[in-house]
Amino acid sequence: MTWNFYGREPHLDAMRKLLGGRWFFARIMGRRRIGKTELLKQLANTDPALDARLIYMQVPDSDERDVVATFRQALLDCSPIWIQDIAPSVTNFATMARAIGKLCENNAVVVLDEFQYFVRQSLYPFNSFLQAEVDQLRNTACGGLFVLGSIQTEMTALLADKAAPLYGRTTHQFEVDHWDFEDLLRVFEAQQVSNPQCWLTLWSFFEGVPKFYRDAYNFDLLQLPADQLGRGLLTQLFLDGSSPLKDEAENWFLRKLQGRNVSIVRYLATSPGCHVGDIAAAVTKDNNSAELGPYLANLSMKYKMVEKRLPVFAESNSRSARYYLTDNFLQACLAVTSPALNMAKIRPVSRALDSAMPRLYTHEGYAFEKLIRALHIECSKKGKGDFSVDSLNLGFWNKPRDTSLNIEIDVVALDEEAKKVRFGSCKRSEGAHDGVSLSKFSAQVAAFLGTKEGKRVAGWKQELAVFSPVFSSEKKAYLQRSGFLAKDLGDYASYFGHQVAGQASH
Repeated sequence: MTWNFYGREPHLDAMRKLLGGRWFFARIMGRRRIGKTELLKQLANTDPALDARLIYMQVPDSDERDVVATFRQALLDCSPIWIQDIAPSVTNFATMARAIGKLCENNAVVVLDEFQYFVRQSLYPFNSFLQAEVDQLRNTACGGLFVLGSIQTEMTALLADKAAPLYGRTTHQFEVDHWDFEDLLRVFEAQQVSNPQCWLTLWSFFEGVPKFYRDAYNFDLLQLPADQLGRGLLTQLFLDGSSPLKDEAENWFLRKLQGRNVSIVRYLATSPGCHVGDIAAAVTKDNNSAELGPYLANLSMKYKMVEKRLPVFAESNSRSARYYLTDNFLQACLAVTSPALNMAKIRPVSRALDSAMPRLYTHEGYAFEKLIRALHIECSKKGKGDFSVDSLNLGFWNKPRDTSLNIEIDVVALDEEAKKVRFGSCKRSEGAHDGVSLSKFSAQVAAFLGTKEGKRVAGWKQELAVFSPVFSSEKKAYLQRSGFLAKDLGDYASYFGHQVAGQASH
């Protein structure tokens, strides 16, 4: 089996329409490793004429001299002699911007990757020089400029801040997000990964980040059976000496964080879904929640690492707000792989793996709950599935002083138009949906219906649904007889035209 380019067709189609038309200045945003550069590579691969006139530069986080030298080398690395001939004239930011203008005038397409570094004080003057060229190129029929970035606040400061030189200059904007479940199903089908339990293990590490799935493919991990996949991923991608993802979290997520920001991220990795008071107790000396506001805002708005979730029907300032890391990979690294790496320094790798596997199963449990919520949203958005979602806040919990009154429901999905509510319980394995668990789930739903929030769905049609990666036909039948709707990942795959044939070996 070979690895192909998967998904992103809408992006490619939109970008192809830019070529050969009027000059464009397009921004491409997305997290690191999401495939922004690969998208442009694929665009060039499918258009030989573009490949010959494409100039790519990855902006270094450095100073003017280094940035200019990097751009000059990018010109020298191009095949057309006329592009190479421009290189000697590039000596500073002014001549670099002028070279970009000249390239575009001659129908070339320039790509500036990691463009967010131009927010640095030492690099910021380049924006004014580029503005002058952009203003000359607007409304002309020639090439174009792509700028790629992974930190939204910094890209916004460069391109959407009214005080910025390049404000209002972009002509197109592209957001490159995770592969969704339908995209992943195409990958799994192409690579013959047919066991939904493997889907969960892979998604709990990589979510929808193409680069990480390609790494797993390169190490032949996609062919492992479900009972070996977790250990294989940990060993080959994180613990072995040549593992490609060993330092990914430290190098790309945490290297720019300092002090309390790092403490908060590390705490959330092992305590997902905690309240602000829990964070304060863990990372502040005097349990002062008020101190955390700026840090949580920074991690949420600037770095997009932390997500604040509210229970259904809650106000934005609710004391019941919970905090999670937004990225599966970061949480897996900090909660699962980093402790294993540390242990493997002084213990056999086999012992480190034995210690890591229970943490991996716990992580998969949290990830599965997140996946089920995401599937409700994706299916509803695409008009598929069996439930139309109106509320994106798919869960309920409270924060009573008396813990015996605690209510915890994984999924509360609302279809207000049809007056229908689905309550859901998520478990990593079907066996966890036993009699005790089902009775507790039913009691939690009954308690919710007695609250002021629950009274808002009085008279609505109610569903009690239970979710696991895989259900046997016998278990599904038992749950149905007991009054529960049982849904697994195979059911969701069928909504997208993919079938799971029995219990496959991998």
